[in-house]
Amino acid sequence: MFNIILILTFLSSPSLSDSTKVSKIYFQGNHTFKSKLLSKIISTRPKELFDEFYLEKDVNNLTLFYQNQGFKEAEASYEVKPSAKGKLIYYKIAEGARTKISDIKLTGIHSYSANKLLSLLELKSGDYLITTKLDDAEKIIIQWYKNRGYPYISIERKILINNNQATVDFMITEGNIAYIKELKVRGNLKVSDEVILRTTELKTGKKFSLEKLELARQKLYATRLFERVSFYILDTLSKDSLVVRFDVLELPIRSVSFGFGVQTPPTRLLVSSEWEHLNFLSKGHDLLFSLSYAPTFSHDWQGECKNIYRIYNIFKTPIIFTVQPSFNYDLTDSVKQTKMNIEAGLARYFGLKFNIGTYLRYLRFWSNQALPDSLHTSTTNSQSFYLQYDSRDNFFTPERGLFLSTNLQIAGKFYGGDNNFYKTNTELILFKKILQQFVLAGRIMNGFAVPYNKTPAVPYYEEFNIGGNNGLRGYNEKAIGPDSVGQEHYGEAISNLNIEFRTHFKKLFDFVIFSDIGTVTDRADFTDINLDTYQYSAGAGIRVNTPFGPIRLDYAKRLKDPPTGDWGKIHLAILNAF
Repeated sequence: MFNIILILTFLSSPSLSDSTKVSKIYFQGNHTFKSKLLSKIISTRPKELFDEFYLEKDVNNLTLFYQNQGFKEAEASYEVKPSAKGKLIYYKIAEGARTKISDIKLTGIHSYSANKLLSLLELKSGDYLITTKLDDAEKIIIQWYKNRGYPYISIERKILINNNQATVDFMITEGNIAYIKELKVRGNLKVSDEVILRTTELKTGKKFSLEKLELARQKLYATRLFERVSFYILDTLSKDSLVVRFDVLELPIRSVSFGFGVQTPPTRLLVSSEWEHLNFLSKGHDLLFSLSYAPTFSHDWQGECKNIYRIYNIFKTPIIFTVQPSFNYDLTDSVKQTKMNIEAGLARYFGLKFNIGTYLRYLRFWSNQALPDSLHTSTTNSQSFYLQYDSRDNFFTPERGLFLSTNLQIAGKFYGGDNNFYKTNTELILFKKILQQFVLAGRIMNGFAVPYNKTPAVPYYEEFNIGGNNGLRGYNEKAIGPDSVGQEHYGEAISNLNIEFRTHFKKLFDFVIFSDIGTVTDRADFTDINLDTYQYSAGAGIRVNTPFGPIRLDYAKRLKDPPTGDWGKIHLAILNAF
């Protein structure tokens, strides 16, 4: 009985450890920075054990933080008060006056104008004397010099303060201009030195540039041959030359993959397999074979066999040569379409963002639906010219940047074939980060096709289509257009606008709300900007982030003249709509 009373008494009494814990934390005297920010600087936390050692450390950190923000006379202290629930901690801040920059000097410059370098800096007279801004200014100057051949640039910083006014002097020692004497590679087992150095596009005898070395590293990563790439600058006996060495860790050069999924609408299974060799013939060539099969539950199906052979730096130039044959079969609503397509083209990257190219195409098309002139087969020979600019910071889930693509296709005439037409389309996609966890994304696409010579009309399989997963959600696939083949619609001109407001939590799930606007018409309606032809939809969706890209589930509802009983559509697919 006594033991029970003792246990109940113990459970009903305050914990003895409460007096050794931190109950609450307060900040006093902080006029410039909010308590929420200062709480991130200290180590002490509520409900944790009280330790005076950490309080001393917190005071030093707070003082250093204020001094780095320009409060050179700032002091911090603390006071501890007991309470029934533990210790009350009061951090007291004496901010003092804040120092401003009255003048910025650059001394020791011989090769460039001081005014030119000052114009590159975000640091200006009248700014507060913040240490991180001074550090950033130094980095900009050093980067500027290293990108222009000065690897030995150094800076010493001198600050004079008088009556809370500071003069900042960046004393620069430029060093010598240096040239690349030799390029080396280490760590490669299967990829040859020749392939690696050719990919970097660096040349011996050229002026040193840190920017070009960083770009060379990115190009090596872009080959997908390497898990890790780093470079080192090695001194030589002469101060005007140096050796650059790339250290690499290779990835497997062969891969086999299998995929399985579901797409809706229309509801269909997706099955695919792929084999790829990234260093074919030990020349850094890329060889790929892929098969895909996509049946529906109504006995329709699509199948494709595709091969790609890509040669980087053909004829030892920074030009990419690609051959891509493919065979495609599509059975939809009793309409059979078969395509045999062969493309061969050249492309040139300028940096990693800008790409231009051209390719020739041979397309043989069969269908059980009559084409113009009552034909069931048709051949299109054409050449396309394109350019792309891509500054997105991430391919799968970009936060910022833009993607621009424009293409001109010329079919027939001296290329031969059954069809003569011009076709062009341009796509612009923008991404803008809002606050910390939201992204505003928008896409606009326009295009048109024009027949010429003796071709009365552009064949429908070369025209545009819209509707479904990627262009106009809430509608069936290929649901909009003046020309029809079965339940699919096509047209000579397209206009499409998509806007999405996305979360970006960097976790498993993200969410999106969106609106789609689009039309496929004949060219007359397109050039007259006939708004009556446009269709509208809106909806919301969920993104499941995986290492292979987001899986998206969207619900979309037609906003213009929805048919009776239309409750919207569910769209399930892989990757974002754009």
